[in-house]
Formats: sequence, C-alpha cells, structure tokens
Amino acid sequence: MLESEAIVVKIENGATFVEAQTGGGCGGNRCETQGCSTAVLTRLFSQQAKALQVNNPIDALVGEHVVVGLEEGAFLKSSVVAYLLPLVALIAGAVLGMHFADASEARDLYAGLGGLVGLIGSALAIKFFMPRLFACGVQPIILRRL
Repeated sequence: MLESEAIVVKIENGATFVEAQTGGGCGGNRCETQGCSTAVLTRLFSQQAKALQVNNPIDALVGEHVVVGLEEGAFLKSSVVAYLLPLVALIAGAVLGMHFADASEARDLYAGLGGLVGLIGSALAIKFFMPRLFACGVQPIILRRL
C-alpha cells in the first residue's frame, strides 16, 4: 500500500476531502534549506493544492493530519490510464492520419491532425472512465491519524 500524509480540509454530505502534504521527492530537510530541484519543480507546477475525495472509515475531522493509503494495483491502473492511453492514442492517431494522406504532400499535416484528434479523444475517454475506475475500489482511504 502506498501511503502519504494529508490534512482533512472539508467534509460535505458524507464525502471527506483531503489535501496532500507537498514536499520534495528526496524526503529530507535539504529541500527547504538548499533548494532541492524536486521541491522547486513541485512549487513551480503545483501553485494551489487540490482536494481529493477519500474514504473515511476512521471518521477523521476537518483539520486533522492523517495518513492516506492507496493500493499499488490501483495506482498502476490509474497511471496506465493517465499516461499510457494518451501516448497510444497520439501515436495511433498520427499513424491513421498518415494512412489517410497516402502519398500527398500534406502527409505531415494529416499525421499531426490525427495525433491531435487521438490525444483529444484520449482526454475525453479519461474524463469518462476515471470516475468509474475510482468507483470500482480505486479510491484512496484514510488509514490512521497522525
């Protein structure tokens, strides 16, 4: 099980939302003092924290520091959906675009447009399937209080 520290930020209609504690990947105090490159990238690309809905079997309250867990298999499934599907769709779209262009001069244009269509299609598929994936037991769970 993958674990991460978080803070319970709100409870609405029985749904519990947490925000993960941000930090660098090195896990040491060096990130705050010496400017670890991972911490710099974290601050650069995550300007605002995002609340994540989790299962709350321990009835944690707003403001409590908790440990949130996610099964490794669930993490792998969501990673494949989020990263591999767009890559495959992009390549497949580009190949199909080139196929439809045959030997025309605009073959690169068709490949680019096909790749873009594949990428947009995969984004829509992720938007459609991700909530269903989380509904099937992939949702993170609060394990314990800190």
